[in-house]
Amino acid sequence: MKSFLDKYDTVIFDMDGVITSEQNYWNCAALVVSEFFSSKKYNGQTDIDAAEISRDVKRIRREIFGENDEFISLVKNRGVNSNWDLGYVRILIAEIVGSISIEKAVEYAEGLSDNILYLYEALAKTAQPSLGRPLDEVERNGSLWVELRDCFQEWFLGDKLFKEQYGRDPVQTGKPGLVNSEQPIIPMNALKRLLSELSQSKRVCIGTGRPGAEIISPLTSWNVLDYFAENGRCTYDNVAAVEKKYGMTLSKPHPYMFLKALYGTDYDDKKIINGDYDRLKIANTLIVGDAGADILAAKTMGADFCAVLTGVNGKAARTYFEELESEYILDSAADLL
Repeated sequence: MKSFLDKYDTVIFDMDGVITSEQNYWNCAALVVSEFFSSKKYNGQTDIDAAEISRDVKRIRREIFGENDEFISLVKNRGVNSNWDLGYVRILIAEIVGSISIEKAVEYAEGLSDNILYLYEALAKTAQPSLGRPLDEVERNGSLWVELRDCFQEWFLGDKLFKEQYGRDPVQTGKPGLVNSEQPIIPMNALKRLLSELSQSKRVCIGTGRPGAEIISPLTSWNVLDYFAENGRCTYDNVAAVEKKYGMTLSKPHPYMFLKALYGTDYDDKKIINGDYDRLKIANTLIVGDAGADILAAKTMGADFCAVLTGVNGKAARTYFEELESEYILDSAADLL
């Protein structure tokens, strides 16, 4: 292993862009935006040929997010970590500028602050007249956001897994489920060797915005799940539960997710929120991520950060991570070996 790893007894991995690929998630988000503007489903009807649309996903993604995913890069660098939010923000901006045009969307996004998370309420208020729905429905976690999340899950999971996870049939059937084509972002043999060697001397953890089932499934199929500490796997499910309980936003770049993985998913949430934990453990913790939300969360909690250049901006992200004083920058997680 890299010699700098000797300093740490805990390594926490973000997943998408680090271990798992976000390509299918970005495809899903593009399909959600396209379906929102083209389908009558939002008027209570189902009228799309899901299988045919899924075969055209590359063109749709270019139209929604840009030839080189410019929109994704912009908002990811401004703190949008959830791919559910990626589609939601794209739709709000389209409503605000009065067009689905990617050029207008990019121009508008370029004028937003460095942390879009704090602008969700303002974006919802601005988009609400065009959407013609009550503001509480348009706001994040309102009924519009829930509809878009469910639509995303339909595309990602497919009919069978969606019903198993949510206990109901999808609104729009016939979606093939992009989860079935998942591959790790680094070569499989390198991934297995990396996790095997790390877990021999360190507690290896997960801090991901994915729901539990959506990260457990690929890690299990790749035979690497057991390398991660069982009480060190913090997912969106943990965040959603505590947000509902305490009525606050705790998604990255808030450090809750990494703290929960570090101290254990069985550690009291109130203590984490109140800062009631052994801070000395943070000095021996390394967080590995690919996005702005990851390094901002790490810096907020005081942990060292290892940036990997396998995210949406690739090697072009190096300057960004240098400016934020990432302790380490590697081409990929495989370079930890």
